[in-house]
Amino acid sequence: MGTEVKYKWDLFSLVKSIVLVILIVFIFIKWTDIKGMFSRQTIPMPQIIKIEDNSWRVAFEASKVEIAKLRVDLKAQNSKILQVIKDRNEKIDEIGVIKAKLNQTVKLNQSSSHVYLNGKITDHHFIKIYKKASDGTEFPIAWAMFHPNQSDPNKLWKTGTYPLEFSTNIIETEDKSGKYNRYVELNIENNQMRETKGILYPVKLTEVKWAKNPLHTKSFSFLNPRLGLGGIFTSDFFAPSLDLSISSYGKTNVDMEWRFLIFGIGAASDDNDDNVVFSFTPTQWNFGKAFPLIDNAFVGPTVGWQGKDTSIGLTFSIPF
Repeated sequence: MGTEVKYKWDLFSLVKSIVLVILIVFIFIKWTDIKGMFSRQTIPMPQIIKIEDNSWRVAFEASKVEIAKLRVDLKAQNSKILQVIKDRNEKIDEIGVIKAKLNQTVKLNQSSSHVYLNGKITDHHFIKIYKKASDGTEFPIAWAMFHPNQSDPNKLWKTGTYPLEFSTNIIETEDKSGKYNRYVELNIENNQMRETKGILYPVKLTEVKWAKNPLHTKSFSFLNPRLGLGGIFTSDFFAPSLDLSISSYGKTNVDMEWRFLIFGIGAASDDNDDNVVFSFTPTQWNFGKAFPLIDNAFVGPTVGWQGKDTSIGLTFSIPF
């Protein structure tokens, strides 16, 4: 009798050791994520890769601090979008700010020899060329200089454009119903002239195109090992358990609808004695998708072994 109790106790200790080793391995693999939950968030440096002069790719990590900084910049611009988002009680998920700049160019007008001025002839006349913004305000976009005293007809006129800067703000929001909205605004700046430096002139948008590729296609992943924590329920025992599934079916390897080939190990109490139990579950269904309060919870039929005794029941599991 003593030998049998010792054997059961040693087996239970072995199972606890295995579970402890699995837990340590899981913490080691997920240490970066676990550390991030308790450490102070830092601002990741984005990786900017130039493709063409007008095409850049930016790779970055999610950062609440960086979003807060960009939001402050939009407030400084007196962005009307932020007020609309506040009025609609929406949450900002993404902010994009894109800036472009037109380089200054100078070209000669070859057909300006027939220009006559009334009154006193001066060395040159400087002319600003204006454009109206969408709110009706005017801002200079180019300039022209006329030199009436030039004998060379090719040097009578000199024209050029200002190095205008375009600023595009893109914001994605999500309301309480889960609906996504995008907001885009475009402004132009002329920072070369003192009287217009820092002033944003709104530009009328004629067309906005936006495409997002939602991942609705479900697929089978033959090798997608996932750990889960749950319980084994049979007619003979209930045992908290740790399980490992081999395959899955769903949108991604994390967003699963089904788990397959699940092997579980746990411990059940019987007459003040702890026993190791094993289980095999061919498949589990994510019933959490059907309930608004549960996000990722699986259930499925199982076969359990407690020593030499075999029983049939259900397993419940929440994957990591």
